[in-house]
Amino acid sequence: MPGRERAGLDILKRFGFFMIGFALIIMIIGFAGRDESKVNKVDAADQQWKSVLALAQNSSEGKLQATVKWQGTWNSLLEPGEAAYALTARLGLSIPEENEVQGHTVYNAQGSNSGVYSKLSVMPEEGGTSYYVILLMEGDARANADAFRELQTIYGHSLQDEGVDVNWNVALQGSVASGFTKGLGMDAQSPEYSGNSIQKLLNKIEQQTGSTFKLHKAEEYIDEDSQTISRSYEAGGLPISVRSGDYNVSLQMAVHYNVDTGEQEISFGSPLLTVEY
Repeated sequence: MPGRERAGLDILKRFGFFMIGFALIIMIIGFAGRDESKVNKVDAADQQWKSVLALAQNSSEGKLQATVKWQGTWNSLLEPGEAAYALTARLGLSIPEENEVQGHTVYNAQGSNSGVYSKLSVMPEEGGTSYYVILLMEGDARANADAFRELQTIYGHSLQDEGVDVNWNVALQGSVASGFTKGLGMDAQSPEYSGNSIQKLLNKIEQQTGSTFKLHKAEEYIDEDSQTISRSYEAGGLPISVRSGDYNVSLQMAVHYNVDTGEQEISFGSPLLTVEY
């Protein structure tokens, strides 16, 4: 299994299986195997958001925590403070603040709109003529789905208009819908729980997902110590993908038993469940 997926799952284990934030070590998600000049990234993100959100809503219940991320390189001759201010003004966020993170200068701004919290990070790259930009959106997607969709489109177009070479990904997490656990003998006290039950549970969710998309499993990772299983897929109908080995992966699903809450958690990532640290 590629190291990046295993490293991501290790972080997920330590931080309750779903971690959001920005970092100075970044996985860039692209349109693998496609001519980007023929693909409108914002339109593709809108399509992918609707599809993955529908899967997550059908497979979970209660709060559906979401993180949507736009990120990419921005070539600009503006000075760092001016560059950060130009983007925050365009996006309608707070006045940027300068911070030092692991020896790097980072400009941060934030805002909240219709239940969606947004955070912008602008990081000067070496050479002084380019920046790395990360815009995170966080909140309950079940309660604020329309706001997420509208804001991600506005932000995506705005960043593109300013010249940022944007890329998109999403992560969604909730508690597995009770209908999926029925008949699986999911007794958390059973010694067989961590191995067999979570695999059966993901199989059941996968069957439903496969009725919507033509799935081809690319990779699988099982960690019985953390009661976690993850699978990534090629998925027909999802235009945004990332190259992983011999596959163009566009969807990742993971099931985890949370020992603190006693709940089975389901996470969807598209094109992957990415973790920054």
